[in-house]
Amino acid sequence: MKADSEWGKNYPIYRITEEGGGRGVFVNSVIVLTRPEDGRWVAERWREDDVLTKKKIVHDWIDSSACPQLAVVLDSLATLPKNGVLTPDRAKSQSLALDVITVSVTGPASVDSETRITLSDRLGPVKGWWRRSSEMLQPCWKVDPPKVGGVPLRPQL
Repeated sequence: MKADSEWGKNYPIYRITEEGGGRGVFVNSVIVLTRPEDGRWVAERWREDDVLTKKKIVHDWIDSSACPQLAVVLDSLATLPKNGVLTPDRAKSQSLALDVITVSVTGPASVDSETRITLSDRLGPVKGWWRRSSEMLQPCWKVDPPKVGGVPLRPQL
């Protein structure tokens, strides 16, 4: 996979990852959201599912001009907690779940787009946000990359 810096510097970049699993079902997924020069949003996904040792790899795209749900998902990023260090007293009450998927969201932490922040969890608000978001986006994924100026976007994942 390419480094984030190769996606460009003039627009925000979001990265969503899913890793983990258990009981014979494992997932490794990376989604990168970019904003081409024409102002729309594009999502590119590379996903590997391993179900009982049978692997399936998917590489697909979403173009916000054909999927208004993508704008709704991006707007809903504002509902995620901005902080929340787990204090020792709260940590004692947390159970360890080893057979779940960890979801992480990385994006700009400020208007300069250079400072980045990552939110990650297994059973909390990030996971819940992504579960709802991925259901909304499911019908939007397409195999062919969107075109900018008549030229298909070059894969970055």
